[in-house]
Amino acid sequence: MELLSPITISHQKINQLVKQAGRHLKEQQTSDERYDELTTQKRTPKTLYIEGDGFQMSTVGNKRLEIHRFQICEGVCSAGKNRKERICARDFISTDRQLVVKEVIEYIENTYNLKNTLVISNGDGGVGYTKDVFDEISCNPARHEYFLDTFHVNKKIKERLIFAKELQEPLMHAISKEYDRKRVEVLLNTAESLLIDELDTEKNHDYLQKLRGYIDRNWEYIKPFEQRGLGNVQKITGTCESNHRLYTYRIKGQGKYWTKEGAESMIRFISSLKNNDLDMWLNTEYHVSASFPEYEKQWRVAIRVATA
Repeated sequence: MELLSPITISHQKINQLVKQAGRHLKEQQTSDERYDELTTQKRTPKTLYIEGDGFQMSTVGNKRLEIHRFQICEGVCSAGKNRKERICARDFISTDRQLVVKEVIEYIENTYNLKNTLVISNGDGGVGYTKDVFDEISCNPARHEYFLDTFHVNKKIKERLIFAKELQEPLMHAISKEYDRKRVEVLLNTAESLLIDELDTEKNHDYLQKLRGYIDRNWEYIKPFEQRGLGNVQKITGTCESNHRLYTYRIKGQGKYWTKEGAESMIRFISSLKNNDLDMWLNTEYHVSASFPEYEKQWRVAIRVATA
């Protein structure tokens, strides 16, 4: 800035401006008024794709902060040679899981009529990304198919069968390609038979038991795309984690550390740029939502004091 203009500004001032603008973004993007003047007709796509995943970053004091992210689109189309583009894509991200889920729900409720729509969702099954969460987010569509993310299923297999690496690939194939429960049981029993001598440890037995439980709990959601009777519906899920890179490159690169407020500001800036609506949010002046987290905390304290 100093090279290209007569303006001189310190990095501390830039950081302050980013936080102020980020706070405004968050206030506007969570305002109860943001859909009041919406006049466009609700969209009625044949298919709506919803994916969610989280990642961690370092904060000041070397603590870990969880970032929660969801992405929505209506499919993909060609955008040039060997390049595809998501249709009506939208990103939602926050350090507050409940807040970002609320943003996604309100966006879908005010943007779509899903009574004739197939919703396809994809998550890793962790806290905040289970079937029931996506049921709530999908807002009563005609049909909802939830998929446990294949990348995370394979990762779990590799973690739990660390003592039997030769069985990892066959088990992944039996689950994600064949979807053969009997074959899966045979492979798990084979793994159990290996737990003798130096492999006969409490840790290995525990890993195998947890893997069995994981597969049992999620068998319905592991079912491959091709076996769900979805016809010619596009298979485009499983990109959420790779799409984290836009955010992680900026906030995790070169050993960066952030305050929670600074991280919230930066990820909202990035998502607004990706959604092509940064200027709109920076120039709106909606009233702050009554459920805006920072204000809600202040009001709770005020209520306790007033009623003491």
